[in-house]
Amino acid sequence: MSSVEITQTMAIVRAIFPLLVALASLGILPLMRHRAFGAEKDAGDRAARAAISLLVLSALGTLLAGASYASTAQIGQTLIDPSEPGRLMAVLGGLVFALIVAIGEGRRAGVMGQLALFGIAGIDSALALPIGLAPIAILLFTGLAIGGVAAGGKDDPARARAVFRDLRTITLLLPAVVIAEILRSTISLSTTDAAYATPTSLGAGAVLALSLAALGASGAFPFHNRLVRIFESLPIVGSLMVGVWIPTAISLIVIGEIATIANGITEPIGGAVVPALVLAGVVTILFGAISALLHDDIGEIIGFLAVGNAGWIALAAAAAVNTPADPSSRLLAVPGALTMSLFGLWLIALRRRYGTTSLLALSGWARKTGAIMVVMIGALIALVALPPGVIIGARLTVLANAGGPLAGLLSVIGQLALIAAALRLFVTGFTEQSSTVKRTQPLRANNPLTVALLVGALAIGAGAAGWFSVEIGGSTPLTPPASSSPLPPDVSPSPDATVAP
Repeated sequence: MSSVEITQTMAIVRAIFPLLVALASLGILPLMRHRAFGAEKDAGDRAARAAISLLVLSALGTLLAGASYASTAQIGQTLIDPSEPGRLMAVLGGLVFALIVAIGEGRRAGVMGQLALFGIAGIDSALALPIGLAPIAILLFTGLAIGGVAAGGKDDPARARAVFRDLRTITLLLPAVVIAEILRSTISLSTTDAAYATPTSLGAGAVLALSLAALGASGAFPFHNRLVRIFESLPIVGSLMVGVWIPTAISLIVIGEIATIANGITEPIGGAVVPALVLAGVVTILFGAISALLHDDIGEIIGFLAVGNAGWIALAAAAAVNTPADPSSRLLAVPGALTMSLFGLWLIALRRRYGTTSLLALSGWARKTGAIMVVMIGALIALVALPPGVIIGARLTVLANAGGPLAGLLSVIGQLALIAAALRLFVTGFTEQSSTVKRTQPLRANNPLTVALLVGALAIGAGAAGWFSVEIGGSTPLTPPASSSPLPPDVSPSPDATVAP
């Protein structure tokens, strides 16, 4: 191979590294289950360890590859241009899901790790394709496929209903994505052809269609029931990937497109678009918080916490319409995904330890399992996000840019109620121990898995709270498609034009 071919090959490897690792898992995991590598009864454990290793490899390789020009590659007619948000989610996702799979163990741990690999690869690829709104469709179908595989392997009608509910939601969202693409592509034509509507009306229609796609994918009101059922029915890896991580990637695309449209139109996008987004966001935060306070199943509680997190996505979309140049609307997405991942990690650790998700049956859990208590502390740090206040500042900026004082006040009340719901989970751990908790042996502090749980929970919580510059990488604008500018470029003078001396 010539030096040029070697350089091109390396660029392709760097550009699609998470996808290559995911594809390699199709051969490696079945191989690890073969009797040549050990007893058949240990096949599941070997596959789980292989999946964990591949998740860590995917994260480290993606970190080293980065999002620089050296990782940009042309594959056929498709340009793969990795973005900072995509690479950040791939790195963090690999490490987070490796920890979740390791803590969860179980018969299907290897399959769950493989699902996480393909979910991360889908996110990284979608955020690296500057081809309009097609990445949203890619992510929607990726989420549907992951949900279907995660629901398999167990005769549970609730899991099947969750997948069919997702299929119905995606069926409704895809036309919104297509409508948004059509309206956005005709904005430039409307400036030169009077037969088209005005740029402002077309832009408002595109923003509304994009907002519907973001609200439906993230589980914002009135789609709250879908998100809660996902957390009730699917394994935690599938729940987080389908209900949190993929919607986070979609929200980054949508908010970026909304900002591009709003920034290219001279007149403000009026009508009911912004009020509808603000109303959806406020109602979703309040609904998620109140519901989390009223339920006793921790799977449902965490589902409603995710609903509250989705409300901030709606408010961020409204802020992007009003102030497209302000990056605050994109600062909240990745920290929100990390926060919900911590709650998911706490849930799977608690469920593995005690075999139940009933909060009433888990009273006194923190007094018996200190390591799991640290995970909850990390989740609370991420949810409160203090100090140093970077995420709090972004939320306040979003509220100021999105709606009036009443909407801001209700959103703050809703966020405080979400914190109260999480504190309820924490405080229950110090009440009198239930019979289920008393029967369980305490965890050994020197267990390597316990150490990884402690370190990982604190690191993820610190990143989600803004102690590390995680949110900065997640707020970097995505590479726009060539046709994403709502207005046509300046037309240069014709050769016949008269030029003044």
